Amino acid sequence: MNQASKHLYDLHCHSHFSDGELAPADLVQRAAAHGVTHLALTDHDTVAGLEQAAEAIAAHELELELISGVEITCRWQGFEIHLVGLQVDAEHPALLDLLQRQQQLRHQRYQTMLEKLHKAGIDVTPPMAAELTMPTRKHLAEALVEQGWVKDFESAFQRYLGKGQQAYVATDWSDLESAIAAVHAAGGKAVLAHPHAYQLSNKWLRKLLREAKNYGLDGLEVAISQQSPGQRLALATMAKELGLAASAGSDFHGPRPWRELGKNLCLPPDTVPIWSQWSPSTV
Repeated sequence: MNQASKHLYDLHCHSHFSDGELAPADLVQRAAAHGVTHLALTDHDTVAGLEQAAEAIAAHELELELISGVEITCRWQGFEIHLVGLQVDAEHPALLDLLQRQQQLRHQRYQTMLEKLHKAGIDVTPPMAAELTMPTRKHLAEALVEQGWVKDFESAFQRYLGKGQQAYVATDWSDLESAIAAVHAAGGKAVLAHPHAYQLSNKWLRKLLREAKNYGLDGLEVAISQQSPGQRLALATMAKELGLAASAGSDFHGPRPWRELGKNLCLPPDTVPIWSQWSPSTV
């Protein structure tokens, strides 16, 4: 059985400590209200929100198990790939050292992208990097939309912030092998996030998964809120063929009808849930 009827796992979401809209306290309350029983907070390159999330669960006596997580930005073959670490020791030195470097890169990239926008005559005034726990392109895109430089979020990436556009900055993120090693050093499980988001062909996606498996990858996200049945079955097949566990995550960033906490996250039959590899107290 992949998911007991009384359990609902959402193992990928974001708070305002990275590019999410909600504070950790609001996030966990919303998750519980939507029936989630096991939630992983996986902010980009930071574990700073975990303490507040745990405190809110205790203060409100929520029937919710918090899984310590993080989403690490990686590089592979010229692509930006995201790795989710689950059930990590958020205070482990190997993980914190890697995240500190990632955070420095994020602050540098944000400032450089803003300078490129200004040089191009786009006099946008987003929050300064120092004001943000984890500055991301989302913060720049929101400012571009709010201040009338583009009509919508998608246009901000298509015209300025996306790969190959005039304000884009390539970044020397952690290599995939080092990120997986840091997650394992911290006692966690390493999962490839949203495999279809990278727009890789099936051949290249399999190549990525095989290489990552050689580095110790434990699983991949099979069930994602916004996903076709065919995509889910294809990922389940890949997981089974490669001997990888299956994870489920909404990639929630804020209240949206199409991407909600716990929504549409059932795993297909015959997959091995990533949580089956955890200790009994968390399953």
